[in-house]
Amino acid sequence: MRQPKTAHIRNGARSTEEATISNVIELEKSVWKAASAGDVEAFSRLVPADGVMIFQSGVVRQPEYLATMKLRTVSHAKLKDMQGFMPNATTVILIYKTVRVGSYDSERFPSTPVIESTTWIKRGRRWVAILNQETPITI
Repeated sequence: MRQPKTAHIRNGARSTEEATISNVIELEKSVWKAASAGDVEAFSRLVPADGVMIFQSGVVRQPEYLATMKLRTVSHAKLKDMQGFMPNATTVILIYKTVRVGSYDSERFPSTPVIESTTWIKRGRRWVAILNQETPITI
């Protein structure tokens, strides 16, 4: 007996969604690599000029982040428990845990664990990270 078309479409949509989320997870890892390497070009391809990051220290827009990138050292233990969901076909929201280790202008970042949330949107054929936020947590 064949599956009804609606079930097939739902399963196909789900696998497309899963593939999209997996792709965006890899892009998120690339943002971390670009930040760690101080790679302004790679970072600006992934995080557009209107991108916003909300750190424990405050709100930073992409141009300011790029301008101060050489003052930052960024490393991290591990991106843990990363999961994503798609509220619509052009938005992926990722949520995961990490401990951001590094410094800004020789001042060490707080080394507390955080939950990160990044909102990715599709612009044309590319996915870009438009909003990132970290929230300190206790384990």
